Amino acid sequence: MSLFKNTIKNWMARAGERIFLGSTLRQVCLVMGGHIYFQTLSAAVQLDLFTQLARKGPLSREAIASMLGIAEKPVRILLLGCSALGLVRRHRDGRYGNTRLADMLLNADHPRNFLAVIRWQHFINYRAMFHFGEALRGNRNVGLDEISGQGATLYERLSANPELEKIFQDAMQTISVQANHLLVESVDFSRFSHVLDVGGGNATNIINLASRNPGLRASVFDWPSVCALATDNIMKAGLEDRLNAVSGNCFSDPFPAGMDCILFCHFMTIWSEVKNRALLRKAYESLPSGGAAMIFNMMQDDTETGPLSAAMGSPYFLTLATGEGMLYTWSEYESWMKEVGFRKIVVQKLIRDHGVIVGIK
Repeated sequence: MSLFKNTIKNWMARAGERIFLGSTLRQVCLVMGGHIYFQTLSAAVQLDLFTQLARKGPLSREAIASMLGIAEKPVRILLLGCSALGLVRRHRDGRYGNTRLADMLLNADHPRNFLAVIRWQHFINYRAMFHFGEALRGNRNVGLDEISGQGATLYERLSANPELEKIFQDAMQTISVQANHLLVESVDFSRFSHVLDVGGGNATNIINLASRNPGLRASVFDWPSVCALATDNIMKAGLEDRLNAVSGNCFSDPFPAGMDCILFCHFMTIWSEVKNRALLRKAYESLPSGGAAMIFNMMQDDTETGPLSAAMGSPYFLTLATGEGMLYTWSEYESWMKEVGFRKIVVQKLIRDHGVIVGIK
């Protein structure tokens, strides 16, 4: 006599759940447990789990506990989370190794790793995003209160926090390495003589541009503390004869003269519609005839329903960065360019939700 009732009914219910609700339920779990899943990932990164598994794995749970210097039960909990998230795989013999994804994105030895972005999310963004609801109600970056210092934006406060600024700039460099090659491979910069990278950070972008275009000159235009990092990187790259960094405020200071391409790379998402129009108008007035303003960014769909990258990035700009930005749609950028006078506008959609919009004077 069976102890259980409705065995067939329960089996059919489970099968139906997997077939019809499986992906939806998993998505709900990922949303509801997002804070836990991210901290699982972040803790594993802080413990250097993925790099060590890439070097020494696969390893038993006991060996991993010894390697990381923590007790076996916490390691079991960590490995459970990383396994469920598809970051590590448990082999038939009980040993654990990285999945292919973790070997690439979470392994410090891989040139395309994403570790700096995870540290940026953990040490700068995570606590601030707790205040997203308050930011929505107040329409301002309430989460900035989690970062000490003076100034109304994250970027101003980072200039007084060298340790956090390095974490931030390392993350921006990683994002540049991951995405900005799309810009270089998709746009012919040989027609330009001197590019101005507004908010160009530590010069990763212009170094890449100059390396691919031997005749090109380029300049970063950014905060003084950031320009110091940019100048150091330019010197290390041996490109000081063609590249430089100019400190200034892009809203109150004039753009340097002599530029025939003004680049806004992952930059206009930071600011309001009004400020973006002002930047494009300033670029238009600064450029010679035939010069170009160029926007390179992840874009929001014109339907305003996605993609996920836009939904993930926009709350950060409202809650922490400035309190006024978001990922804008393709059509918004195009309309702003037309409004300030650009005579020809060309659009190129790229992978990873990125694209380039160029306005020619």
